[in-house]
Amino acid sequence: MGKRQIRIYRNAIPQHLPELKMQASVQVVLRTRVVLQGKLQSADETTFELVDGRRHTHAIPVLEVEEVIYDVEAPY
Repeated sequence: MGKRQIRIYRNAIPQHLPELKMQASVQVVLRTRVVLQGKLQSADETTFELVDGRRHTHAIPVLEVEEVIYDVEAPY
């Protein structure tokens, strides 16, 4: 099966919060081009709380986020 990346840019994050919380793993790209990968523990219009692979918690202000990326499996 193939994979597709879904990109959600900063201005569309509030509309996509429910689907972002359901994802097993997301990549959060900051405005400084730093990428954090992990599971969203909580998210609202102002802050993301992300737990990475080493179980460290990161509190990220949404104003610092450039985009959020997650993968979905393609049907082929």
